[in-house]
Amino acid sequence: MLRIGLTGGIAAGKSAVATELGRLGAVVVDADLLARAVVDPGTPGFDEVVRTFGTDVLGRDGALDRPALGRLVFGDSGARETLNRIIHPRVRAEAARLIDGSPADAVVVEDIPLLVETHQAARFHLVLVVDAPDETRIARMIERRGMDREDAEQRIAAQAPRGERRAAADAVLVNDGTPEALVAATQALWDIRILPFAVNLVHGRPARTRPPAAPDPRGAELPAGLAGTHGLARRMAAKLTAALPAGAAVEPGPGSDVVVAEVLVRPGPGEDLAAVSAAVAAAGFPRAEVPRGSDAGVHRSGTDTVIHRSADPALDVTVTVLPVGAGVLPDGS
Repeated sequence: MLRIGLTGGIAAGKSAVATELGRLGAVVVDADLLARAVVDPGTPGFDEVVRTFGTDVLGRDGALDRPALGRLVFGDSGARETLNRIIHPRVRAEAARLIDGSPADAVVVEDIPLLVETHQAARFHLVLVVDAPDETRIARMIERRGMDREDAEQRIAAQAPRGERRAAADAVLVNDGTPEALVAATQALWDIRILPFAVNLVHGRPARTRPPAAPDPRGAELPAGLAGTHGLARRMAAKLTAALPAGAAVEPGPGSDVVVAEVLVRPGPGEDLAAVSAAVAAAGFPRAEVPRGSDAGVHRSGTDTVIHRSADPALDVTVTVLPVGAGVLPDGS
C-alpha cells in the first residue's frame, strides 16, 4: 500500500487534486468530511464541542453553526488549538478504520488540510503539496466564496506559511493556472511517479531506473513534482525515524537536496537487524541486492550491512543499515 498525504493551503486547489486522484483509482480519505462527521449531532465530538464553546456555536436546527464556530476559532489561536484537540484524534481514528479496510495494493490518499500544522508528514511515503501564491488564493476566496479580503487573509494566516508546507513536500503541484492545467499535472504525476511507486512497493523492489541528479542544463524544470521541493535527506530521515524502533539512530548523509540522498541507519542495542531492515522496506525503501565490489555510492562495514533504495522512481535515495558499532558515512562519500 502506498500512502500519500495530500495537503495545501485554503483555496490552493487541493480538493480538485483529490477528486482527480480518486478518479484515477486512489482511495481518498477526506479529513474535512471526517471532521464534519465526528462532530455531527449525537456524537461524542459534538457533545465535547458544545461543552467547550457553549450553545452560541449551535444553529437553529441544533447542529453546529460552522460559520460561527469558524469565526470564533480562526481569530483565536488558543480556541483553534482546543478545537483541534477535540477533532483531530477522532478524525485519525476514523481514517485508520477506512485505511485498514483498503486493499493491500491500494494507493491511499489522505486529504489533510492541516497535515503540516499537525506534524504528520513523516508517516507518509509521499507528501503531495498543492501550492498557489497567497494573492491568487485570496482572489479565489473573494470571487468564489464571497469572503471579504480581511476574512480571506485571516484564513490564510491561521494556516502554516507556504514555505513550511514546501519544506515537508515530496512533490509539489503548483496551481497558478487553469483548472485543466492542474488536472493534467495531477494525471502526469500519477502516471510518472505515483503508480510506479505503488507497483514497486507491492513487489518489494526499489525503483528500476535512477533519475538525473539535476534539472536539464537548458533550464527545464524537474519532472514529477520535484520542482519546489528541498531537504531530501532530512525528509527521508524523518520518515525512517517515524517507522523504526525508538532505539535506532538515523543519520542523513550527503546528496543533491532534491533528487539524490544517502541515509545511514544504525539499530539500537539488542535490536534485530532483519526486523530493522523490514521496517526500512515498509517505509518505502525496499532491500537492494548490491554485488560485492560494485561502486554503490555508500560505505559498507562488515558482512551485516544491508543496502536499501527508494521505491519512488523520481528519487535516488540509498539507505544503509549497519549493525551497532559499524562505521559511519565518511565526509564527502
